Amino acid sequence: MVAAVSLGLQQLEPAPSIASSSSKLIAPTTSLTRRLLFPHLPPTSPIPPLLHTSSTYPALDAELYDLIALALRAYVNPWWTRITRYDKQLLIELTRILSSVLRALEARLLAADLSPLVYHDLPFLITQHCTDYRTAARKLGSSYAAAGSASLAMLFHGQQRHVGVSTDGKLDEEYVRAAIDIILKTCLSPEDWGAEAERYLIREVIIKTICIDVAPRITQPWFLHSTLLGLLGPPDETLSVSNINSRSPDPPYTSTSLLPSFHTIIVSFLSAVQSISSTALALIQIYKRAVHTFKSVQNSPPTHAPSRPPETTQPPNPPSPDPPFTPHLPSPSESVVASVVGSHDSTPVTPLLPPPPTNGPPQNLARPSLLLLAQLLSLPTRFAGAALLFLCDAFISAFAPFLDRYAHTHTLLSTKRFFFFICYKLTKTLSFTSLLPRFLYTSILTPVQITVFVSAIKHALFPNGYPAQSPPDPMPEEQVVLRAQLVRRLAQVIPGPLAPLLLGSTPVMREHTLSTLVDPFDNQACNAHLFMLIFDLVLLALFPEMAVGATATESGMGVGNFSPSP
Repeated sequence: MVAAVSLGLQQLEPAPSIASSSSKLIAPTTSLTRRLLFPHLPPTSPIPPLLHTSSTYPALDAELYDLIALALRAYVNPWWTRITRYDKQLLIELTRILSSVLRALEARLLAADLSPLVYHDLPFLITQHCTDYRTAARKLGSSYAAAGSASLAMLFHGQQRHVGVSTDGKLDEEYVRAAIDIILKTCLSPEDWGAEAERYLIREVIIKTICIDVAPRITQPWFLHSTLLGLLGPPDETLSVSNINSRSPDPPYTSTSLLPSFHTIIVSFLSAVQSISSTALALIQIYKRAVHTFKSVQNSPPTHAPSRPPETTQPPNPPSPDPPFTPHLPSPSESVVASVVGSHDSTPVTPLLPPPPTNGPPQNLARPSLLLLAQLLSLPTRFAGAALLFLCDAFISAFAPFLDRYAHTHTLLSTKRFFFFICYKLTKTLSFTSLLPRFLYTSILTPVQITVFVSAIKHALFPNGYPAQSPPDPMPEEQVVLRAQLVRRLAQVIPGPLAPLLLGSTPVMREHTLSTLVDPFDNQACNAHLFMLIFDLVLLALFPEMAVGATATESGMGVGNFSPSP
């Protein structure tokens, strides 16, 4: 009886509709990007590509779309749904405008040579930051600090005055807003630029992300310490700076130590053979890697060359009475050849070779990083460090004099076209200006690494799909512990044989050197100045027309000419 009643009730239950069943099947598989940014597309149609190079690495498109969807859902959708609940056109238009901006930025990134920015300008900025910080720290409590009343942030701001940063390290939103307006005006079409509502929304979202979410967090000293500790790994608690090179006590002397056993002799012989074979295999591997690297650099095309290298088979034109042409060299050697060859089509060819450039030797991309290392570790203040710095500087600068001698000994060759081709080939095969850009574009600025970086930003800004509340800052005692752990971890990273040369001969000197290495980044207001200078540097690398006095024709020569005051 009970079974019959239950069977009747089951027959009376309405069957699920086709729409409800289909919604249950589609809803879990529909991504946030499709539901929020492309609600007008059918479920089976693919999402339109975001970048011009989307076919190379589609995962980057997916991460960028997720970041855009999360940002619009967090900052635009909450108040827009209160105005109108069913209108989805605003988010679609914002997505279209952001896609246009990202494509324009992609085109500029692919056209720009970022190796001078990474290897030349950025190390110089950090070196200048450390120099100004230590100068301001020495002025504390003296007559240079307004009779001792000026703080470290005020003294540092006096040396690096910037209209976009206040004395206490707060970013000026009006300055960032003006910069974002220039970027949007450059990247958007006139129709999209005329849509003020969408443009204002995009601009304010970017400003809020930079000035409120990102900059105040990453300029905190404890954030930098914890980030470096996360990259280097936790320190070994059993090891400290004072006992880096401490040796275990020698075993007590006994008379039997002079008579090793046969077993000990065999073990020592086999260990020596194993060590020799391991060393030989390591040397062979290093030799093979070096040969492979040199061959790949020699056979690879220029990193950024808008035109092909000049041809040497073209017969030269008759001599011209015009004076020799003196080229203006931008930062990397590849752009030098490209700019000269590009201007060669409209310039008559002369049989005379131009004199050596008057604006200094060719730029050495490895030297600024060496100077930054010397500034961080205070190498010039110690004899061993100064000697090591001199040897490294002589090694990485050995190729520029060779190019100068080559130019002087071939002053009677046929054409300047052949001259620049030979300089291009020599610089490409013998100079660090070919190896370092190749390493940058094949190991760092790759689609995989950029995707990982975008994913890290997405999870940092939206850990649970929404903006997370900022966690409270660590207590002062916890910040001191983080700094001590970073100093201890840096001491463990440096190999033992190099520690006396890089850090000092005594444990006290090594601890002092590592402490002074971390000091320039211990003030939030000073770090905010560095953040804003890097922000300006990146903008000038991608938009050289934003520089004071720059013109539209200088769009390719605005990156490598940055040189801070000594």
